[in-house]
Amino acid sequence: MTSNSSLGYIESAQTLLGAAGRQWSQAELLRAAEAGQLRNTGWPIGLVIQREGLSPTPTADGIEARLEYYRNTGSTWNDYWVFKRDGSYYVVRLFEENFEEPSYRSSRGHPERPLWFDMRLWRIAEVVLHSATIYGALGVSPSEPYLLAANHGGLDGRELATSDLRKYVGPGRICRVTQSRWQREVTQDLVTSTLKQIVYDISNELFMLFDFFDISRQAVNEIVDDFLRSRL
Repeated sequence: MTSNSSLGYIESAQTLLGAAGRQWSQAELLRAAEAGQLRNTGWPIGLVIQREGLSPTPTADGIEARLEYYRNTGSTWNDYWVFKRDGSYYVVRLFEENFEEPSYRSSRGHPERPLWFDMRLWRIAEVVLHSATIYGALGVSPSEPYLLAANHGGLDGRELATSDLRKYVGPGRICRVTQSRWQREVTQDLVTSTLKQIVYDISNELFMLFDFFDISRQAVNEIVDDFLRSRL
């Protein structure tokens, strides 16, 4: 992500650690990308749309998809993902905060450049669990290790906020750095059994940059539970 980095984004990258010599066909990758989608929202991470101009396309070393649309911010694309024949996967999603209004109004108004902590927790849970489901769909053993990275960019000058007044956070917590990075070796089994802990670890790295904000485990657990219950 470069041209839209000021808008803010989440990106996730994963690489199989035991994949030396293994290769999957573009057709196998497409089937795994379709089967591995998490239908917890109408526009999931790693979305596969079979429609002219939006469908995944084959490349020399895998498949990729660029899901474009136009918003009044001047942004002309929303998601990009690539799935390579060695099993490595990358996806980037622009923040919803760039385009959408929160579900409430207040006398103070809203930050010009917010980071909604509730939406970030939701998307972190999604990218982490999605990393496991696409490998499961690809036929990778649940115990096989892979390196997972979950990063956030376009943070400088953003103020911690919320999209839902029921999940209140006090004003005035502003980030002064550009990126938050997290990386760890995991397995599908580890992701599914310790999802809440992983989401807490990633979010803690992110939110600490907003004036040392310490997200509670209860808040993480509640939003992850909401995410898991929301399968469409």
